[in-house]
Order: sequence, then C-alpha cells, then structure tokens
Amino acid sequence: MADSKYFLRQIASFILLFSICSPSFAHNKSTTTTTTTTTPTPPSGCSCPCPCSSGSSPPSGSFPPLGSPPPSGSFPPSGSPPLPSDSSPPSGSLPPSGSPPSPGSLPPSGSPPLPSDSSPPSGSLPPPSSPPPPGSPPPSGSPPLPSDSSPPSGSLPPSGSPPPSGYPPFPSGSPPLPSGNSPPSSSQFDFKNCFSRIFAFGDSYTDTGNAQLMGGFQPFISQLFSQFSSGQLPGYRLCNGRLVIDFLCDALSIPTLRPYADSSAEFSKGVNFAIAGSTTLSTDFFTQFINKGHSLMWNANPESCDTQLNWFNKYIAEKGCKGIHEEACRGEMANSLFWIGEMGGNDYARLYGSHVLHKLLITQAVGHVHKLLRVILDKGARFIVVQGLPPAGCLPLHLSFCPLKDRDQYGCSNIANSLIMAHNELLQAKLEELRRKYSNAMIIYADYWKAYQTILTNYKSYQFEQPFDVCCGAGGGQFNFELNSLCGSAGTSTCKDANKYINWDGIHLTEAMYKHVSDLFFHKDHCQPSFAELIMKKKQMMMGSNP
Repeated sequence: MADSKYFLRQIASFILLFSICSPSFAHNKSTTTTTTTTTPTPPSGCSCPCPCSSGSSPPSGSFPPLGSPPPSGSFPPSGSPPLPSDSSPPSGSLPPSGSPPSPGSLPPSGSPPLPSDSSPPSGSLPPPSSPPPPGSPPPSGSPPLPSDSSPPSGSLPPSGSPPPSGYPPFPSGSPPLPSGNSPPSSSQFDFKNCFSRIFAFGDSYTDTGNAQLMGGFQPFISQLFSQFSSGQLPGYRLCNGRLVIDFLCDALSIPTLRPYADSSAEFSKGVNFAIAGSTTLSTDFFTQFINKGHSLMWNANPESCDTQLNWFNKYIAEKGCKGIHEEACRGEMANSLFWIGEMGGNDYARLYGSHVLHKLLITQAVGHVHKLLRVILDKGARFIVVQGLPPAGCLPLHLSFCPLKDRDQYGCSNIANSLIMAHNELLQAKLEELRRKYSNAMIIYADYWKAYQTILTNYKSYQFEQPFDVCCGAGGGQFNFELNSLCGSAGTSTCKDANKYINWDGIHLTEAMYKHVSDLFFHKDHCQPSFAELIMKKKQMMMGSNP
C-alpha cells in the first residue's frame, strides 16, 4: 500500500511539472495587452463626408461615419425595409461591416494593401512591379504629403508624384478586354443614322429641362437659365452649355432631346426623362425621415427616379407604341438607344447629417438602376449605355469642408470617393448579371470614374487651367465655392472663359468638361464594351444579321 501511494505521488508530481512547462500554461500566465484604436477627431466645422467625433452628432451638411447605425425610426424608406440581421444580402450587395470581402470587391477605405501573391480587383491599377501605362496615376503605398502643407493652388501633383500612404488607388473601374479581342476603333464607324430614337434617364447631368418645368428649383436658378438658354440649345441645363446627352445626339445626328415635361414637344426622335435632383430613395423618405441637410439649388422634396420609370411606361402606352402590336413595339425599342445617366449621386449629396447606413443606401441606389434596366429590357430594348458615377469627392461641394488629411493623391476627398467606388463596383456586378440573362442585348458601362480620372490627372493637356475652382460662384471661399451662395444667387458671377474650368458651379461640370468626357466615351476605351462595338452590333442588325 505504501508503495502504491508513493507511486501515485510520483505521477502527480510529473503531471504538475509537465503542466508548468507546457506552452499553453505559459500562454495563460502571460500578460495580455489590449490595443485601443482611436478615431481621429476632425477639425471643428468639418461638414462633408469626413468622420465626426465620437459621441457627437455630425454637423449639418456632413456624411455620417461609414457603417454608423441609423437613429431609431429613421430607416428604412417607405417600401424598402432593411435586410434582416439573420438573412443573406441580395446578390451583388455589399457585405455587412466586418465580414470578409467577396472575391473581386474593393477593399474598404484605409484597409491594408493586397498581399503580393493575390490578384488585384478587376479594373484596378497594376501592381507596383508592373510598369504603369503612359499617363496612368502613380501607384499607392508611397509616403503621404505632409499634413500641414497644401498642394500649390490650382495644380495637381506632377506625374509620378507619390500618393498618400494607405489610400486606395484610383481604379479604372472597367475590367480589361480578353486577350486577343481588341475593340474596333470608333473611327472605323459612322455613328450617324444608326438609331431612330434615344431615350434618356438620369439626374442633372442629363436633364434638359424636366426639373425646371416641374418647378423643382429654387427661384435664383431661373435667372441663371435665362442667362444661358438660347434658341440653338432649347431647354434648361445646370451648365453653361451642352451635356453628354447633347453630344450623343450630335454624334448620332438626332435632334436635341426634349424633356418629357414639355407638353409642346415632339418626341418622334426620342425623349429625355431625366430629372435634375432626383433620388433613388422615395420622396416620402426624405420628407418624413430627413429633417436636416442642405437642399442645394433644389426644392426640399426631390422627385424619385420612379417618376422617370412611370413617365416611360406612360409614354409607351400613350404615344410611343399606341395603336401597334406588342411585337412591333418591341421592334421599335430594339431600334432605339437607351442612355441611363447618373442615378444615386443625389442621394449621397442630400443625406448630409443623417445616419442612414451607406451599405443599404448603395444597395438601394444600384437596385433602382437594376429595376429600371429590367423594365426596358423586358419591353424589347437591345442597346443600352449605363453611366457609372463620377468621383464626387473631386467636386468643390465635398472638398470645401474636408481637411487635407482626407485628400488623396489627386487632391480629392478619399472618404467621399470610397462611396462612389463601392457604388460603381456593385453596379458593374449587376450589369454582368443582366448580360447573362438578356444575352441578345448589348449593355455597355460608361466609366465616368475613369474618364474623369483621365482628364484630372492630365488636365492641362485638355486646356484646363483650373481643376477644382468653379467658374460660377460667389468670388470667395476656397475654390470660389460657397454652399450658401450658389451659382445664380445674389452676389455670384461667372468666369470670363468657362473652357478653362472643369467645374461649373461646384456640383456640375462645364460644357468643355462634358465634351471631353463624351469624346472618351464615344471614341476612346472608356466604355466596356466599347461604344464602337455597340455601333457595330447595331449596323449588323440593320443589315439583317443578328447582333
């Protein structure tokens, strides 16, 4: 018995000694260090999409921090309930905060760079080891500009200058064409007389008069219209001249599109349904839930983009296809070009000071475009151009209120542009879904982000002298832009030569900028597939073969 007790004590001693020496024991006894991440507090007065200090409400005119929860009762909009917490997001939607990104998705703002053995997102800039194409922006990962120094007034960093560390690259947004399938040159094709009609949708970047005819603007805008409207360019535009849709009509030899709200207009060559200031979220949502923010030049309650879809359906029933069979109507739609301009940009601009989840907002905005496209495709549309959003963070509306630390290598707001990047990425994913479902249709993506980037990085070669300053403004403040004294209001004036400016009023672009963007869309590689391929497909159909 004594031997047995001695043997048991020896085993116990051995187990204790083994436990003390084991790695798990050492780990459990080690000191745990807790790392606290502190969000930097922006300077007082920041009222753009920059992070607001913890525990305080964002100032009027600001975007909420990315991923911030909405206040109780402030969401969802009428008819658009948020996704349940235990349900899977819809196909193509953004993943919830904290979840691993889906393949090919853009990394969140401020995320670490991709590992060296992983492939970059489709359409992103080449890795540092690859030689950059001529005129391309510098790769990310280089030291940032000193936080207390500003770039020279009116200039961008010289070609090849390092971007700030940690900022995402300025992606092209369009995946490259498959090897060996180079698109035909636009110079090989005559665009004229390819389409019998154009149907346009969008916001103020496309509207030629609907918002004005509906009384959607504040009174000071009417004075501006009277100054720049002419008999040669009928309608009302938030610009000193033509828009992309006007240059498109010129290229196709189609008369300037008249706005649908013009009761005296003749629509045999197409209709413009776009409404300046329109949003993807409903009018009721902005009326009931958004009680602060700046309405800019628009009336307080915006028109929903659903109004444009209702107009289109009404036009088809009462004018476009009245008295003809459904199959004949589909043929008319197949011979028409559908131009889907910017949609969603006004939601981001109007939701200043709110706590609407950006993920849900982006899903809603892109979801509306997807809904519109399905309607027109089901009615027989076969040739469609869908614009992405331009980098809104490069507009004075956002730049005037953000600190230098929020600027990327181009001088644009990094946080504001991260929303646009996510929007465009999801939009392209949805377009690819539609291409697979409607294989006979030609759906091309007009890469506004890439076109803007191309011009901004080489603005002097496009004869621009002012990449950020506005042509029409109050004559004071940074960039000649004052939020409470917009172009057309008392005390504002216009520049002598708008052709030297990219920005017209800090929110919209000049005719010169739209002209260069149009050229990149129609004649360069800034559409995917190219605009020349769309023209080639249409000519094939006109000759009797299937596109």
